[in-house]
Amino acid sequence: MKKINVWWQIALLFVLCACSDDNSETPEIINPSPKEQWSETLRGDGEVLAAYPDLYSNYWEYTYNMNEYPDVALCIQGSFPHTRYFSFSLYNDETGTAIGGIDDYDIIPDEGCDNPFVVTSSKDNTFTVYVVPASMDEALIAQLPSKNICRVESGVNRLAVCIRHYLGTDGNGNKDEYGGVELPAIRGIDIHTLEEVVAPLRTTSNIDSFGPQYVTSKSDENREVPFFLAPKGLYYPNNATAYLYGRTHLQTDSVLIFSFIPVNIPQQVEDYRDANARYWSICLGAVSNTRSYYSIYDAIAQAREGEKSSFIICQKQNPKLEEIQAKVEELNQNGGLWNLFVWDKEKLDIDNKPIGDLITVMYRNILPNKNWEYSIANMEPTNYADEEGEPIDKVEDPKKQIAHIALGDYGPYGLKYSTADFLSPDFTTAQ
Repeated sequence: MKKINVWWQIALLFVLCACSDDNSETPEIINPSPKEQWSETLRGDGEVLAAYPDLYSNYWEYTYNMNEYPDVALCIQGSFPHTRYFSFSLYNDETGTAIGGIDDYDIIPDEGCDNPFVVTSSKDNTFTVYVVPASMDEALIAQLPSKNICRVESGVNRLAVCIRHYLGTDGNGNKDEYGGVELPAIRGIDIHTLEEVVAPLRTTSNIDSFGPQYVTSKSDENREVPFFLAPKGLYYPNNATAYLYGRTHLQTDSVLIFSFIPVNIPQQVEDYRDANARYWSICLGAVSNTRSYYSIYDAIAQAREGEKSSFIICQKQNPKLEEIQAKVEELNQNGGLWNLFVWDKEKLDIDNKPIGDLITVMYRNILPNKNWEYSIANMEPTNYADEEGEPIDKVEDPKKQIAHIALGDYGPYGLKYSTADFLSPDFTTAQ
């Protein structure tokens, strides 16, 4: 009799399971794989993205129509990548303006994990981030199992979520496109019940479709090349980054030299929080299309803590190029800190047009510390050249708006020299 009861219980279990499968009211949640959810890699060195991206960065975007999914929040789960810097940024994809995000060291890791941007850790450390619409009740937000909450303001019809990696590697320190991990997975969450739903389908983003908008600057012909703080604006900026910029028209028979003391960079993650900046780089881009073509970053630059570095730009078409290269090498052999960029004005862009000889120089600081006396984040921006005048014409307070005045030796300042003057044995910079 005991055996019969056992077999009857097993039979009943099968019946119940079958009934449950056939009559389930909960649809199966099937989302694409993470690499199908996100865009293809938007490479900083791909010569496609406008607005002067850093050549040592990679981006991925997930854009969707929020007005088609008004009751859906996003749950983003993944592993911390092996990168110098990592973040999520939120943008209004209709305007390109930044509306929120979270930086690497501010991400609370999943239970039992470490944040490797806060403490050195070799574990596979994971995180969970929620992106919630303005209509979601705060009481329900408080019930979410992670405190990494990115709120979207009301009125956003199309949202772009962007991942940024700088200097991605695998676990062994070798360059890796994805930072040695898979892209995070995206799940949909019902904002009323907190139950999982299918994630919104990705739609086409404007992130790589904003064309360049610029007005030729008369000051491009000046010998002096001052640097200004770039205003925060459109075109998917990283709000964790501050930029100094200068522009010039570089003639074939001349060189541009700018010098300054670069910001000191932390050597271990435990120092990230209080560092003067996380990362710095110099990027050169074409005024004609606002794309970047040449770059150098802190760890590979000729630079030493607290000492002035010099950066020289000359054209590939300069007939004295080899002599310029030889002199820069000699200066470095004698203890100098010189970095040479060779600009090819005949290089063709993706539109099959020469990039030309109007150059924008960008000095980028990621997570600049406003508590540091010489932080570029403490400067005030100056508007770009437009019909109403030049950037220098719009300066109201030089001590806050012109880099070498505001920051002293920590602010870049450039001068153009003839090739003959630079190659002269008596050459010295007037900086």
